[in-house]
Amino acid sequence: MICPKCGSDNVNVQAVNEVKGRGCFGSLIWILLAICTFGIILIIPLLTRSKGKTKTYAICQSCGKRWKV
Repeated sequence: MICPKCGSDNVNVQAVNEVKGRGCFGSLIWILLAICTFGIILIIPLLTRSKGKTKTYAICQSCGKRWKV
């Protein structure tokens, strides 16, 4: 595999587990729901926890460019 930025063939391929987090607004909503339901709503994220997605990236060791494979 060749880097599209610098043309080097010194490229490693890595599998990365990416977990998408909640934003500020989403966290605020969860806190308000937890207060209104006396904490019962906090059980739902524990039961429906997302494992994340595994994505494969190629990383050039010469220039540091990263791209999806």
